[in-house]
Amino acid sequence: MKITLISLATVAFAIASVSAAPIKKRAGDNKVVVGYWVPWGDVPVSAVDFTKYTHINYGFGTLLKSAANPTDINFDRYYDGDNMQQLVQKGSQYGVPILMSLGGWTGSETFSTVVADTNLRKTFINNAMVFVRENTNGDDATTPNGWNMDGIDFDWEYPGRQGADNNAVSSADSANYLLLLKELRAQLDLEFPNNHKLITAAVRVQPFDGPNGSPLSNVAAYAAYFDWISIMAYDIYGSWSDTTGPVAPLGTPPSPNGPYSVTQAVQSWTAAGWPEDQLVVGTAFYGYSFTATVNMNTQNPITQYVPFTSGSNTASSDACNGLYTTGATWSWKSLRSCILTAGPTTAASGWTRYWDSNTQTPWVFRASDKTFISYDDIESITAKVNFVKQKNLRGVMLWEIDYDINGELIGALNLVHSGSTTTTTASPTKTTTTVSKTTTAATTTTTVSTKTTTTVAPTTTSGSSICSGVAAWSSSTTYATPGSKVTYNGHLWTNQWWTLGETPGAAWGAWADGGAC
Repeated sequence: MKITLISLATVAFAIASVSAAPIKKRAGDNKVVVGYWVPWGDVPVSAVDFTKYTHINYGFGTLLKSAANPTDINFDRYYDGDNMQQLVQKGSQYGVPILMSLGGWTGSETFSTVVADTNLRKTFINNAMVFVRENTNGDDATTPNGWNMDGIDFDWEYPGRQGADNNAVSSADSANYLLLLKELRAQLDLEFPNNHKLITAAVRVQPFDGPNGSPLSNVAAYAAYFDWISIMAYDIYGSWSDTTGPVAPLGTPPSPNGPYSVTQAVQSWTAAGWPEDQLVVGTAFYGYSFTATVNMNTQNPITQYVPFTSGSNTASSDACNGLYTTGATWSWKSLRSCILTAGPTTAASGWTRYWDSNTQTPWVFRASDKTFISYDDIESITAKVNFVKQKNLRGVMLWEIDYDINGELIGALNLVHSGSTTTTTASPTKTTTTVSKTTTAATTTTTVSTKTTTTVAPTTTSGSSICSGVAAWSSSTTYATPGSKVTYNGHLWTNQWWTLGETPGAAWGAWADGGAC
């Protein structure tokens, strides 16, 4: 049964008459590791390792057109409420703040309607405040008036853009969203002057849309009211795409397959004035399968961008055959149970694992039924963590907690707390394919690693300087692996992360200056 919060909220409410003060930067903040916990998953609260998270978001309280009032935040008070209480209790024990996430893909239907009206915003804020207030009606109260949570996370998909088909949408969404944030921040600060309550959000790979339907060029005003935003830098490719491709690329896929990726998303938000230390990179603990129309093992060159069919492929005979369809979601847990059974990078018999150094993502392919699966793994998540540390971003987020197995991916995300990054040797300057075979008692598996870059024209410096033999920087070359060296304007430069087309010395900082030649 769905219970709406407007009927639960019995406390008085008044929007503060004064303007909300911008968030004060809090000294000593560490990197955040934010996980989404959902009640439909198969990992109970009691099984969550709270030591691996700095914050946990509960998903979701939804805004639905079918509700009695557009401001109603729908959730099951008995089922969801029990889980929320458990999360809050364990979060308190481990010092992990718990936030209520509002919206989601199917739960953002009335956001646009609510933010457009002053009175609806007030009522909505009153409903949302119930999550962060303390319950004063007693533990056995039929109608609790608070859930003791630590903040509100918005997952409005998306301001100024349609998102799901049933969503209300307006060209004024982003401007009205800012009004809501100001008023919510004011109310939180009014009621909790000595206990900072968080406001965060999950956002897409581009800034909020402006009245002309294009991403806003300046979003600095929003940063005054959010503690951070988490970029949903995943679902870049899926059943809606023209070809197969990476679910969550770190580097932007080569033309014509782009243009979205973690790198692009961070560039887009920071270019629009968003502070780097309030930016969190979202990661996917899952992947998507496709039924390709070609044998990807025989492509020349090997590529993860091929046509696919929209339906199911031939059913497999193993326990996971229900997953082998275009658009099926593969949790990391399912991948390790069905395909990567011998190890995180070792594919089972009949499957081939590939690694794309341009996007820093893995994929697997089975020729017998042309099943392609793109996903994130320990290696690709570690690359994203390195990027976050190199750019001094606020941290990492994951969707979702119950997709992991044996703490493998959350363990990789926790590398964000370390002071150093993981690096590998520089990529070759020509297309290469390295094939290795791993033999086990039961099967022989093959792992293929493809590293594709563009050969650089042989412009080098002479003499015995530090630049001797180092190729000149090229705007058309993908420098995929940290540690690649180039010369530019008489200096030696080393890339810090995946980069393409960024001039050494530019403000973005992909290149570290190694000194004059």
